[in-house]
Amino acid sequence: MDRESMDMFQKILEQLGKLDTRLDKMDTRLDKMDDHLKMMEIRQNKMHEQLTELQLTQKLFELNANKKFARLQDGMDTVEEILKMNALIPGIAKAAI
Repeated sequence: MDRESMDMFQKILEQLGKLDTRLDKMDTRLDKMDDHLKMMEIRQNKMHEQLTELQLTQKLFELNANKKFARLQDGMDTVEEILKMNALIPGIAKAAI
């Protein structure tokens, strides 16, 4: 092989070496990005679980609150009827017996 061809191959090998170094650096950076994405995915999954738990807690609260309000309304209706029966508040007049 002549000297000119060897110089050209040497330059090509140098360029390939530089390219290999750059690719190694890119690979390292991509690995770091991949790690960050995995961490974000873990956090997102945790947040999803917490949100689901919060939604369930809210539904249970609404259910219990509605039951308590219904019970409270029943109690208030009873008190109102008793007060009406004793003519302490205006309401339907006592039926003649």
